[in-house]
Amino acid sequence: MALAGKGSRVIVVGGDRYRWTVAPDDEPGLALVVAHADGDGQRLVVWVGHGVVIAPGLVAGLVREALERHGWTPRHRRRQLTLRSPDGNPGPARPGLVPWPPPN
Repeated sequence: MALAGKGSRVIVVGGDRYRWTVAPDDEPGLALVVAHADGDGQRLVVWVGHGVVIAPGLVAGLVREALERHGWTPRHRRRQLTLRSPDGNPGPARPGLVPWPPPN
């Protein structure tokens, strides 16, 4: 599902444009929502801890990790991919995300 242009920001990662926003619901932290800007594909939701500064560099790092390590397919319609930073404070270079909720 595409993100609305109003209230979202655009970032380019690997030549592809993505829209991102911070969702208003704040449990269990802050939810960063990312979708491909040109399509209606799979959404990415990443939970980070309260107080994390969500800057473009962090968003780019989260997008790269989701694509490379978690099989995110932003151009194909699928159930949203939900990830979480285990310590709540990811870094832009090595976010270290895990699936959420954790598999049984």
